[in-house]
Amino acid sequence: MKVLNILACVVAVIIAAGEMARFWGSARFIPMALDELAVAALLGWAAWRSRYDGAIWHVAAWGALAGLTLVLLVETADHQLHGPVKAAGPIYLTVLGAMLILAILGVCRAVHLCRATLR
Repeated sequence: MKVLNILACVVAVIIAAGEMARFWGSARFIPMALDELAVAALLGWAAWRSRYDGAIWHVAAWGALAGLTLVLLVETADHQLHGPVKAAGPIYLTVLGAMLILAILGVCRAVHLCRATLR
């Protein structure tokens, strides 16, 4: 559980810092960064609450990250295939693919930890 907590905190900080750096000073900060910041907050909440409630919050947090990442991956792939092509599209696709794999692994590990506590 300790590794999952640390990973959740690290990913939450990276997501939040990335969104703040991306939209800082823009009038679009709140509508554009709110979903990523909410997922980052949920990952932080899961790491904090896991001491009391076990890994159940991790299942929700990593699942939310997987869902958000999948949506962003599909949107970016659509832009790359049908235009307008983004200059950094291949980099975004690679990073989003890695994030999706990480999120799915996080869900799998959290579910495994939940099952272990039920036995």
